[in-house]
Amino acid sequence: MLHRYFLFFTFFILSTIAKAQPGWRDFTTRYYYTILDCEGNEISFVKNKAYRIVIDSVSYRSPAIPNDSLEPVKPYQREGFDNYIRINDFSLRIPQGKYNSYVPLEIKIIHQKDTMYLNQTTGIGSGISERLQIYGQNANEKSKPASDYTLQFIGGRYYFPNWAKTVWNNKPEPTGKVAFANLDQRHFRIPKVLYDSLALRKADYRIRDQLTKRADDYVVQNFKRGYFLLNKRIEPTKFHNPALPFKEPYWDDALNPTSDKDVFFGRIRYSKDSLNESNWKYVFSLYDKRENSIRHWFPVNDIHLFSSGYLYKNPFNGIVYQEVWRMDKQQTAEKGYIPPTRHVYQSDDEGQTWKESLEMTQTFAKYDLEHIEFLDSDFAVGYGRKEVQHKTRKYTIKRVTYYLLKNEKVVDSIQITNDFYEAINYLERHNHSWFAVNDAMVLGTWNYNFSGDSERPHFQIVLFRYQNSWEFKVEEIQDPRSPFSGSVKRDEDIFIGYHNFLLINKKELRFKNNSGSLRLQNQVADHPWNSGVVVLEKEDQIYLLDNHNGFTYFSFDGGRTWYIYPKPLEQRSDYQFLEIDDQGIISFFNPSKLYKAFYQFIPES
Repeated sequence: MLHRYFLFFTFFILSTIAKAQPGWRDFTTRYYYTILDCEGNEISFVKNKAYRIVIDSVSYRSPAIPNDSLEPVKPYQREGFDNYIRINDFSLRIPQGKYNSYVPLEIKIIHQKDTMYLNQTTGIGSGISERLQIYGQNANEKSKPASDYTLQFIGGRYYFPNWAKTVWNNKPEPTGKVAFANLDQRHFRIPKVLYDSLALRKADYRIRDQLTKRADDYVVQNFKRGYFLLNKRIEPTKFHNPALPFKEPYWDDALNPTSDKDVFFGRIRYSKDSLNESNWKYVFSLYDKRENSIRHWFPVNDIHLFSSGYLYKNPFNGIVYQEVWRMDKQQTAEKGYIPPTRHVYQSDDEGQTWKESLEMTQTFAKYDLEHIEFLDSDFAVGYGRKEVQHKTRKYTIKRVTYYLLKNEKVVDSIQITNDFYEAINYLERHNHSWFAVNDAMVLGTWNYNFSGDSERPHFQIVLFRYQNSWEFKVEEIQDPRSPFSGSVKRDEDIFIGYHNFLLINKKELRFKNNSGSLRLQNQVADHPWNSGVVVLEKEDQIYLLDNHNGFTYFSFDGGRTWYIYPKPLEQRSDYQFLEIDDQGIISFFNPSKLYKAFYQFIPES
């Protein structure tokens, strides 16, 4: 089968020598191909007179096959880089200076009436890092470099999109009767007119970009043609009260669930308005998944006079707090720029209505709180930072103070010392997803390791539950560890049952129709927004959305026959609310572009 031979790519690092000067780059242009005959054997151009190689109109045939040395260039070389051409036992070195930098060489491999046309570089750089090993050898040892592309000799004009190597290097591995129907080297061939247009030496870079996109699209269509159809529909999200004149909205927060399974809350970020009065703005928003609609909440009528800040939901009583930064238009007009003031609003009905919490507003302002986490329905812990003079050194430090809140008021606090060498605050906002309430929680650590003595003790602040309250405590420790670290014990084998297959260790799909299995390069993700492979099923249909590589794999017959769509359904989408209906239509919400997308793959008879 052709796909056994095609593109067993070894990805060469677009490299420099490991010891090279920082910023230096090896600009050698590489054309490294391995060409196989119809039986899968490497063709010897030195011995076989039936083949010719033509490099920019210069023809080479056995026995006059060049064997130039293609040694890595010396570090710090600034000019005079060459084109390195290696095709099996053919090796040729040509100076770059005589060629337009935008236009690579054209390589033709001719056998009888068939010609392979290859006009793309396969990589940049004449060598690879000394630390990288290939087949057990150090890269600085004298050895034949692996090729970038391995192809069977099949005539045609070839074009390889930037994803071509990945689609083959990272494709799932089938066993048994499982096979890919549309993985074929011929899909990378394009028409002569398009191929010749890409080779025009005087083409403007903008025109070249357009031609490249056309070639990319043509190759994608080759993967579809005769195998499947793809229908796509976009439904823009409706705004009940758009935040005009601000524009370019996108959902910038988590989609926080409410008691209504179809309603979620968070914030939308807008870019600067048409008058260029502000660079960006956040607005609290409710998203209705059923209606695909968004409703904003405005604390004041003039949208220029506020911006929504961080949201805090108390999971123990359902109350949501929202920071709002407000400006006074009259004062600003009279006195020039005045910094906005922070107010804290409270919602008891999951964002439907809001009122200002005067107590929380005063607490945030008085202690300059940066972030809080809820401990139970009454208590919360937060922190603030203040720049202070180091006690023993001639510089300032950011000193963290932790605050214990009860019913929106501070009832206790503790500070990290002002003479530390290094301190870590585990209550930082970016650790929010890791925060979990326990009977004892490490909030931060510090040390006095000025001399590099790792044996010196460290100190940590612990918040622990005491009867019906909470208390701070400082502990001296010898081996500080992050509260988020630690190994996770994993069973030898993990089995998860799906409708059409058994998933083994999150990577192998063993199909229930006894056709075989499919081993993935990336793990199946627990959620659509995680990196990895997302699984969808509907009866005999299986869809694998590879978020890591950006490809879509699918089967219409329970896993026996597979197809690849060499693109993600959406660029930079986390597939929120991903689902498939009874007609096999895949739908999801794109929070960055604020629309609902619908995709349907249909087998072509």
